[in-house]
Amino acid sequence: MSDHKSSCCTRLDLAFANLITRLWVAMRLFMAGVDKFRAGDGAAATFNSANYETKTGLISKLMTENSMLSAILPQSAIESYAHSIGYALIAVGIWAAVGIFSEFALFAAGLTFLSLGFGLAALPDDMELTANIGVGILLTAIALYTNKSGYLSVDGLIGRGRAKKSVSSEG
Repeated sequence: MSDHKSSCCTRLDLAFANLITRLWVAMRLFMAGVDKFRAGDGAAATFNSANYETKTGLISKLMTENSMLSAILPQSAIESYAHSIGYALIAVGIWAAVGIFSEFALFAAGLTFLSLGFGLAALPDDMELTANIGVGILLTAIALYTNKSGYLSVDGLIGRGRAKKSVSSEG
């Protein structure tokens, strides 16, 4: 008997673990980006670009006035980050959910979480850093670790189709 695992069969447990963690990462990023466009709660909530400008302006002001970032970064860099983060969160969230170039999408998701963590760590009260951002980075790492079994993504399905073609042409 061989100690090596057979490479002929798909490990559904890892494929499902990858799908669940990848979709959690995608959902978290996407919803955080959409939340930047929201004002109000419940049925009274509105989503528009004016809300986005207001929220990102507040984020920029908070990061400039209440953190150490203004000592090491120019205000224009802080404002640029604050005004673009919502769009980046949405784009990376969609990219991770679809699963095109999954490893790069998850790497980008991890870097996005890390950039959010950097900003939160610079604030005096950084309790959200461990609770939310740390969990996001950990789940992104798990999704990356299980990505070789990520057959339930666009690139996983394409790769499986290519593998079937190469096996049939060899036989």
